Amino acid sequence: MPTILDIAKYAGVSSATVSRVINSSGYVGEDTRRIVEEAIEKLNYSPNKNAQHLRKGSTKNFGIISTQFNDTAVARINSFISTAYAFGYTTTLFVTNGDKKREIEAFDLLKSKQIDGIFLIYRSNEWTVLEKYADFGPVVTLHNVDSEQIPSVFIDHYEGHRLALDYLWDTGCRSIYNLYGTAKGLNTKRRIKAYTDFCEEKNITPHSPELFINAVSASKVDTFVEWFKKQQDKPDAIVTHSDSIAALVVSRLRRIGVSIPEDVSVIGFDNIDVSDVMDMSTIDYGIEEQGRNACRLLLKKLAKPSDKLIPLSFRLIQRSSTK
Repeated sequence: MPTILDIAKYAGVSSATVSRVINSSGYVGEDTRRIVEEAIEKLNYSPNKNAQHLRKGSTKNFGIISTQFNDTAVARINSFISTAYAFGYTTTLFVTNGDKKREIEAFDLLKSKQIDGIFLIYRSNEWTVLEKYADFGPVVTLHNVDSEQIPSVFIDHYEGHRLALDYLWDTGCRSIYNLYGTAKGLNTKRRIKAYTDFCEEKNITPHSPELFINAVSASKVDTFVEWFKKQQDKPDAIVTHSDSIAALVVSRLRRIGVSIPEDVSVIGFDNIDVSDVMDMSTIDYGIEEQGRNACRLLLKKLAKPSDKLIPLSFRLIQRSSTK
């Protein structure tokens, strides 16, 4: 592989002149610049990007890490990428599929200065493992953590879940069931707490969350539908943790002859495109703005120009899947 010295020798100039041409720094005469550029092309020279990054102290690249590439993650990723691009940054996506080792490998790129910061959407490792990487560069997460090292764009899903529950109650629903996300997720814990408090206030017996936790796939929805078919006293409302799962619930129930919302009201969470396409009620909480806020936080941590963070709040979107 040719070096700057090889280019300089071929072009008959100093290595400092070649460096100025490559880095577009300092004055170089037009004729000399043309000779150096021809030498670069002739020798098929490619600069060492890692060395350049170490000299400049910046890669202008952010890492995005997620255990999965679902619709909810995509909405955040797209808005993050757009914001990063607007401020001159590229992005690298790491989908770990829940592999802890692969997640650490992505974080090691921050440690070795190959990326400038990380947006962690869904994690595999414990916070105690990941927090130490904040010493090497900024890390922003989607979920709230008790650490000043890793700021978050978290918005408490307790409030959003209560908004859905209270709305369903006000429309006459009295047997409300919930499909939750991952068991260890903070959002799941906050949703269960919201449901427990709701049942206590309404003086009704809550259902156990065990059967309905980790409802993150079509097969899990199928399991729920099989349970639903066997019940003599069926739920009259279902609250899901995402629009994608709500869409599966609606389609599966309709397939077995259940009328939505006459027999069962179904409400999603996120307000992504599928909720509009299927005309489903949902809870909006600025999911795309979360991605933008995450990028703004990283830029702020790097003392780079950025827009202000946008405050987020929950909003009920009423459509035809609820009474």
